Amino acid sequence: MWVVAWTSLGRYIDSLERDGELLRITREVDVELEAGTIADLLVKTGGPAVIFEKPRLPDGTISDIPLAMNIFGSHSRTMKALGAKGKDEIGNRLVSLMKPDIGAYLKAPWKGIPLLRDALALPPMVVRRAASQQIVDLEPDVTRLPIPKCWPMDGGRYITLPLVITRDPQTQEHNMGMYRGQVHGPREIGLHWQVHKHGADHAAGHPDGKMPVAICIGGPPELIFSAIAPLPDNLDEYMFAGFLGRRRLRITKAKTQNLLIPAEADIVIEGWTDPNETKIEGPFGDHYGFYSLPGNYPVLHVTAITHRRDAVLPATIVGQPPMEDGYLGEAVGAQLTPVLRFQHRDLRSLYLPLETGFHNLAIVSSKQRYPRQGRKTALGLLGAGQMMLMKTVMVIDEHEDPHDLEVFLDALNNRVNPSEDVIVIEGLPGDSLDPANPFENVQSKILVDATSIPSNDPRNGEKSPLGSPVMRSPEWRVTGIDAPGVPDGFDRLVVKEGIAIQARLLRNSMLVVTIEIEGGPGPREGMEDADEGLALLQREKVRKVAEKIWSMQDAEDLRWLFITDNDLNLHDSGAKRRLLWQLFARFDVDRGLLWDEDRRRIAWDATAPIPSTGGPIPARRWPAVTLHDPEILERVKKHAEEDGLLEWEWPSNVLM
Repeated sequence: MWVVAWTSLGRYIDSLERDGELLRITREVDVELEAGTIADLLVKTGGPAVIFEKPRLPDGTISDIPLAMNIFGSHSRTMKALGAKGKDEIGNRLVSLMKPDIGAYLKAPWKGIPLLRDALALPPMVVRRAASQQIVDLEPDVTRLPIPKCWPMDGGRYITLPLVITRDPQTQEHNMGMYRGQVHGPREIGLHWQVHKHGADHAAGHPDGKMPVAICIGGPPELIFSAIAPLPDNLDEYMFAGFLGRRRLRITKAKTQNLLIPAEADIVIEGWTDPNETKIEGPFGDHYGFYSLPGNYPVLHVTAITHRRDAVLPATIVGQPPMEDGYLGEAVGAQLTPVLRFQHRDLRSLYLPLETGFHNLAIVSSKQRYPRQGRKTALGLLGAGQMMLMKTVMVIDEHEDPHDLEVFLDALNNRVNPSEDVIVIEGLPGDSLDPANPFENVQSKILVDATSIPSNDPRNGEKSPLGSPVMRSPEWRVTGIDAPGVPDGFDRLVVKEGIAIQARLLRNSMLVVTIEIEGGPGPREGMEDADEGLALLQREKVRKVAEKIWSMQDAEDLRWLFITDNDLNLHDSGAKRRLLWQLFARFDVDRGLLWDEDRRRIAWDATAPIPSTGGPIPARRWPAVTLHDPEILERVKKHAEEDGLLEWEWPSNVLM
């Protein structure tokens, strides 16, 4: 039986242990690389949460505070943490608050009791005594906390589940966001808030002087979900945390800064930042599966550390999906879909595949009652909060499940005529963490309309308003059946002709091939320096591969051609889902979308780009893939029996 409010991280962890979803490792484990490697193994294999009871710091000492990882690394654990029994229960409760059914409550007042309870839980409660301040250290040293370094090329140890508290200098309203923090030293932490985030907004309002900041770690799970949720503008994170737990969130005054902080957090790091002071932060193995590039970001000057007597430091590891953040993102997306449907009436369902890092692909099911309704839905979502960072939006019919990859592929195959259904929107905001963007924070978008054509669309060619011309689409596009394509065995012929190393037909109009690129970035090294000659050769090779395939006999109806590096066995189990990462993480719309002469066929270049400042679209330095240190992998294997890890093995479709 799940509780209404967890009230603390410890209660949630105890519940995981009672349910057999927690592994305790009692030996000394290094916080640098070793703990993260173990957590990654468990998350990629559906393993349990893990507590490192003796986390070993870089100087060899053992932290008094345990390290917890993978605590949300499954669908069941995220649902438990949210206290939700249905996949969209929380969103439906929010919609009830946003638009209460007054008529129903007048007829049956008792039906309004849950709504009243939710409303009463919204405002936070200020308390004098706080569990998060049971221990107060005014001579703080951040390096004594069991903060992990997860990947070999990380710039340092990182706080990866931080709840960063800032205050708007004009309205005095508090914001809680999740921005990673790099440990620069005993009293310095790099704050990675991107230009699109509220933390950056608040900093911009402090052109001079010190801005108070608090980094809270741990606390009840509803706090963590509140920090990452794309909330309506009139609902702040503290209110949402109370709403999730159906209990007013307890907050208290920070010891050294003018901020109100969660009273039930496990650890609180207080300090200030000067918006005009920056320091190099990064690299960091991020959720796209690559190291995000270093950049200049603000510095938190630590003034105090407070914590619970029984504090636990929770952390996550992000990198090549699937990862724990995928489960968090999927849970938040599913739970808040009713809110999106309330705001965007045509939306039926939405899926952000964890393999694509959430901002690379959105599959949307939409009503399609009038011409181009699905496109209208997609454009509305591109302006909805953090969805403005979405690179690719693909729209399917309202009765179809966007979570089903096979349904998605069928829609692309049967209902997309590239010349009319693929729309490129140039020069929009982009995700700072996406390495494929030619310019930081700027990217073009692609919208793919894979919806059925309604009878009143001019493309139908039959029914149209009086006096309006028609524009007949191909019969297969109008009906959505009998879509033409290449014959069986076409993929084998491509390999036989020596055009590609591997080839696989995903559908009769969809072919994916792998090729070798001379001098391209290696997965462990990436590529720092531009090489104009090799970059030109790469572009020429991709173009030639596309032209050779398009010129083959029977290739007339090959509408989708995906070209990627030969670092995946296309015929392995799990290859399709792995391809989602391959095809979207390395793809840039302007640089990677190629057309044939008649714009009837598309080639999708997902090879790792060679850095270049020449050509039509530049390619920035290309980061390495997040891969574990071989020595650490051997160490984990050596202690597998002692740690209780023997039943979990690295999946074959993960590049190791």
